[in-house]
Amino acid sequence: MLIFFTSVVWAERLAVVDVDRIFRESTPGKAGEAHLGRARDILQKGMDELQALYKGKENTPEAVAALREGHAALERQLAAERLAVRQVLTATLEKVCKAWFAAYAAKRKPPVIAVAPANVFFAHSPALDLTDSMIREMNKETPVFPALPTVTVRANQTDQQAEPAKAAPAAPARQAPGRK
Repeated sequence: MLIFFTSVVWAERLAVVDVDRIFRESTPGKAGEAHLGRARDILQKGMDELQALYKGKENTPEAVAALREGHAALERQLAAERLAVRQVLTATLEKVCKAWFAAYAAKRKPPVIAVAPANVFFAHSPALDLTDSMIREMNKETPVFPALPTVTVRANQTDQQAEPAKAAPAAPARQAPGRK
């Protein structure tokens, strides 16, 4: 019972946001998806080039190994691209939330003491939800996503070298945009 009482008292001082909805519906979120689409196209083109190198000899041990490793490299790099975009969007949302906090939280009585992701709670009052406000604030931001990956495929290489060459994973969002 104490936990319930405590959560009711705290609920008046909490605000929630639907992070996935913000990333899905905001202009920066849509820009992130477009960036991932371009990265996916570049990586797939590299995989297509690797497959073309082994056209007609796809079943040789060398081709099977090279294509398997190329596909794995494509998946690893695509995962790194997704993570980099998510980090940029998260940093942007954090900036927006901090600005909201500074501008509005102090005016409320009692003041809001925390903004939390909506998925942390089983249920919450719609009055606590700041998602629409955060989407409007996110739409004012222009995040900079990491450089798109590059792929270089060369013939007659060892299995390890036959995978599409790729850019290094993106630097964390808190650092300067780009690749390390």
